[in-house]
Amino acid sequence: MLYHAETSDIRTSPSGPRTAMQARDRVRALLESSAVVRVGTAAGEAVLTDALLVTSELVTNAVRHGGGLLGFDASLCAGGAGLRIAVTDATSTTPPSPPAHPAGAAKGHGGFGWPLIHRIARSVTIAPAAHGGKRIEVVVPLA
Repeated sequence: MLYHAETSDIRTSPSGPRTAMQARDRVRALLESSAVVRVGTAAGEAVLTDALLVTSELVTNAVRHGGGLLGFDASLCAGGAGLRIAVTDATSTTPPSPPAHPAGAAKGHGGFGWPLIHRIARSVTIAPAAHGGKRIEVVVPLA
C-alpha cells in the first residue's frame, strides 16, 4: 500500500504546512502510520531522524532562499524502500552543487543544509514548477 501525506499547494490550500515544524509533523505522522519505519527501535529512530532533518532543510531553504514555500508533498515510494519529499518554492534559481566544505562552515554561518540533503538522500531532482519557481524532490532511504 502506498501512503501519502496531504499534498499541498500553499497558494490554494490554507491547510498546507507553512513552517519546517509543520512539515516535519506531517512526515512523522506519515512514517508512524505506515509501519514501514519501526519507530522506537534504534534503526527506526535513525531513519526517522534523517527524514525529519531532510524535511527541515528543504522547507527552511525554500523559505530562506527560495522566495517562500509554495508546495509540500511527502509519500512512500512503492515497496516502502524510500520516502519521497517534494518542496516547491517561488524562485527558479537552482541551488549550487554542494561543496565538499561549505563556505560558511569556517565562520559558523551555516551552509551545511544543502550538502547534508545530498549526503542523506538517495536522489535529488530539481525541475521547474508548473506555475513558476522550482520543485525539489528527494528520496530518503528507509532501510
